[in-house]
Amino acid sequence: MRGDLMRHPYEKFIIGELATIGLAIILGLIAIIQVSIILIILSLYLVAVSLLCDGLIAMHTFKKQHAGKQFLRATSIFLLATFFLLYL
Repeated sequence: MRGDLMRHPYEKFIIGELATIGLAIILGLIAIIQVSIILIILSLYLVAVSLLCDGLIAMHTFKKQHAGKQFLRATSIFLLATFFLLYL
């Protein structure tokens, strides 16, 4: 059996958080080098998704206050990025 390969119950959220923040960093660096506003806005959306994943992890580990703050941060960044996208 595969009993020795126990996985963390929130592994999908952790991988999602790390992947999106990594992509945001890479995309942000490319956006700065190429001076691309669209890529900067896309990296802001990726940061918002990363914060959302962190909030989901906190919510499932019963850290409701931390989860609420992360959801508010994700919502703020999402709305800001959407405003910039529509303002272009």
